[in-house]
Amino acid sequence: MSHLHTQANSPTLAARFRLGLVATIVAVLAGCATAPPPAAVSAPEELARRQRIERAEANLADGMKQYEAGSYDEAMRNLLIALDSGVLSVPQQLSARKHMAFIQCVNNRELVCKEEFEKAFLLDPKFDLTPAEAGHPTWGPIFRVVRAEIELRRSGKSLPPPVVKIPTSGEKLIADATKAYEEADYQKAIKLFQDALKETLTPAEQIQAHKNVAFSFCLTNRLTLCRAEFEKILKLNPAFELDAAEAGHPSWGPPFRTVKAKQKHAPAKK
Repeated sequence: MSHLHTQANSPTLAARFRLGLVATIVAVLAGCATAPPPAAVSAPEELARRQRIERAEANLADGMKQYEAGSYDEAMRNLLIALDSGVLSVPQQLSARKHMAFIQCVNNRELVCKEEFEKAFLLDPKFDLTPAEAGHPTWGPIFRVVRAEIELRRSGKSLPPPVVKIPTSGEKLIADATKAYEEADYQKAIKLFQDALKETLTPAEQIQAHKNVAFSFCLTNRLTLCRAEFEKILKLNPAFELDAAEAGHPSWGPPFRTVKAKQKHAPAKK
């Protein structure tokens, strides 16, 4: 009887097994069908991100145009805004850092110029200038110093101890005058540069002093005095030219070109 009972129950067990299997498959399929899709960026968030990028790229483009025009303060402001956005690509950041370094160097802020070059190397250890940029007399030497220092650190070698130099009275006056110029205190800068010119200066220091005095006069709309300073520079060095960035400045570029043209047409001294 037990044998017959087992046979009678076998179809029921098989049926239950099949039903359980089908239920499991259905549950799995239902779970797959109802699984939530991966989270996607919402349209407003994507739009806001694109707007940040567009604003940063516009600031970068404006900064570059202002740099080319010699409007360094405006260029620096736009380049900083673009960098602070945090959305620029690495090549764009490098371009901004590089031109900020150029601006600092042109304005005789060598320490800050070095810092900008160092930040560029942090972004890209293989950062380099173009041949034309590297040959520039103002920022080229500073760039090479920064690169040499970084290569020394990478090699594990210690940097040579800094040479402590006591500035002369003329150098001290030039440093103070440059600081006043950078702070847009042009009247104070003019006086300090003129005081420095009474000291013993190298020809390069004399030219630099006269140039900054000329810039200060031009920026305060005293164009006759501005041109007079440029004339003094050309007497010291008839071949003198403004840097490419300086020559495009709207305040002192035209007066300098006027003096330079006058020099070319002046009769040669016998």
